[in-house]
This record gives sequence, structure tokens and C-alpha cells, in this order.
Amino acid sequence: QLYIRSLKSADDAARFAKFTGLTLGVIMIDQPEEVPEDIYHALKGRLSQPGFPQQMILTPNPPGPDHWICKEFPEDNSIPGHLYIRTELYDNRGIIGDDYIRELEREYPVGHAMRRRMIEGRRGLSIEGDGVYKVVFSRETHVREIEFFPDYPVYESWDFGHRHPAVSWHQLLPWGHWNILGEYMGTDQFIDEAVPMVASARQQLFPGLLSLFVCCDPAGAQGQGARHTCVEVLNQHLREHYGANMGARYLTNSNRPEQRGWAIQQISGHMTRLIRGRPAVLIHPRCTVLVDGFEAGYVYDDRAALIGSRLPNYRRPKKDGYYDHLQNTVEYFMLNYGQAAVESIDYSRLSTRQRLHQLQQDTDDLGTGASRRRSRVGY
Repeated sequence: QLYIRSLKSADDAARFAKFTGLTLGVIMIDQPEEVPEDIYHALKGRLSQPGFPQQMILTPNPPGPDHWICKEFPEDNSIPGHLYIRTELYDNRGIIGDDYIRELEREYPVGHAMRRRMIEGRRGLSIEGDGVYKVVFSRETHVREIEFFPDYPVYESWDFGHRHPAVSWHQLLPWGHWNILGEYMGTDQFIDEAVPMVASARQQLFPGLLSLFVCCDPAGAQGQGARHTCVEVLNQHLREHYGANMGARYLTNSNRPEQRGWAIQQISGHMTRLIRGRPAVLIHPRCTVLVDGFEAGYVYDDRAALIGSRLPNYRRPKKDGYYDHLQNTVEYFMLNYGQAAVESIDYSRLSTRQRLHQLQQDTDDLGTGASRRRSRVGY
């Protein structure tokens, strides 16, 4: 006996009404990327028909990297009983025909952000909006292998949150180059879990690190009923490993629209600038989520303006819950440090040890409270 049912219910209080009470042997869901995760799990409970394979088959379009399908069916097939099979456009040539394939190849040429999804059948970007950096960023131009210079400070920038705590690492070099060297993004981690994971990644990426400066999301200083704030937990770790004067810096207004807009303008300016024959900013290819975000994942909100805002023409980047986290770390870095962090010191006259000693005595970077207003962040 075959049942054909829609899985969407008009009554949210009866989300499972379409299949409640059914005893099924095989379930097949077309386009499950549109199905909420709780409905998928509830459907699995209906596989109770004895004497049958008790199998569920999903035929999705390639979902984004944060979709529940990616967790249930990882590409390495590491979950027993779950099998992920990828097909690409060319596997369907006999049905869709060569003309259709050629049309899609023209629409999504090599290098297009959507090619891997639409042609290769791989999970990844699903462009739903106007990319913030789509005009200025190029994967071919801005992504390449870059080295870590132990003689110069590393800047670590945090965006707190349980769903996807995020960190990016940067270096500003005295000849004007900005290198984004690494990223970390956790999944369903509290701050006590994220801090040691980030510390381990930092140690692996930057052996011989001598100088570290840290900035973060000002929201991490808000208690919200917790015994210790995210900033306090982070600072405890930093002081244990880097000295009593170490602390994460933040600007209390970093998340204001005009501040975020200023940071985006500065980042865009670096992407369009050449210094000594290379782009002013380069990103290491291991920063996969950041690169995807720069290319197309970080988009403007569909709403043209902030309702009731004093900035009616301001375009607000979308809080999508995935790409925005690491992008925000880059914005916090720009707001807290930017180029002025190295331009204020004459590196040519200092030895390595003298240089690092002077940098670490910069009292502006030691406090854990709100920083004073200064011209380098746009005031």
C-alpha cells in the first residue's frame, strides 16, 4: 500500500498530523531540504512495519553547510546505517539532454560561487541575497597560501554564541599587508567548550607565537543570568597562558549599524588595493567558511531599511546564523585594531624582542572593559 502525503501542516500545533498513526516500511522524501528537522525525526519513528526493509530514502538538492541533512548524512559516511550518495549534473545527461547541460554550464562557469552546487552536486553556497563583497572579492585574487610570521603579533577576534562560536586570526605587517591566517567555528558549544578548542587550534596554527592580541563581540560581556560572562571565561584562559595583564578588548558599540557599515567599507577598501604588487588583504585557503562568506554567503538583508531607524538608507547584512559569525569577527578586528595597530610603531628601529615588549606594553589593549573612543575606529 502506497501513501502520498504532503509533510507541511497548516496548523503548527499539529505538525505531525499528516503521518501520525501510520505504520510504514519504506519512506521516501523528495526535496527534504525544505523539511524541518523535527518532522524528519518524527517520520523515522513511523518505520515500524515488520517484515520490510524499514528504510528511508531522501532525494534533496544540495543543502547549505549548516543544514540538518549535512549532520545526518556526513560526506565521509561516518554514521552507521546512513549512506550519502552524491550525483552531479552529468549523471543525468540521458534524461535532461546536452542542451540543458550546456545552458547551465554557461550560467555557472568555472569559478562561479554556485557551480559546485548546480553542476557538481556538492553541498555549499546557496545564494539568497545580494552579496556584501561580491563586487570586490575574487577567490582567484584574494585566496592563496600565506605564511605566519612569528616576529609579528597575531590578532584573534571572537564572535560568541552557543550555536556557532567563531574565531578568526589575523596579522598586520608593517609594509601594509593584512593576512587572514585561520578560522575556527564550533557547533553547539558553550564558551567553556569553545575556549580549549580554540586554544588547541591556535597552538597548531602558530607554533612559536610570541605576541597575541584579542578582541571580541561586546555582547560577550553581558551576563544574562550566567555566573561568568563569555569575556570573563575567555580572559581567565588568556591570563593563565599569556600573563596577568592579558585581556580581550571590545568596543561597546561594535554592533551598531553605522559601525558595522564603517568596518565593511574598510574591508572592501583593502580588497581593492594593491601593495607591493599583491592584494592588500589575502586569505589562507584553510579559511573555507570565511572565503565562502566573502564570495557569496554573507549577504544583505532583503529588507531595504531598518524600520523606524534614523538610518533609512542603510543596508544591513543578514544574520543568517552561519556565514555572519565569522564575518563579524573580521569586522570586530577591523574596528578594534585595523591598520593603525602597526603603523604607530617604527619596526625598523626595534629588534624582535624590543618590538614585542613595546607592543605588549600597549595599555589600550590590556583592558577588559569598553575602550576609549579614538580616531582609528571612525569617530
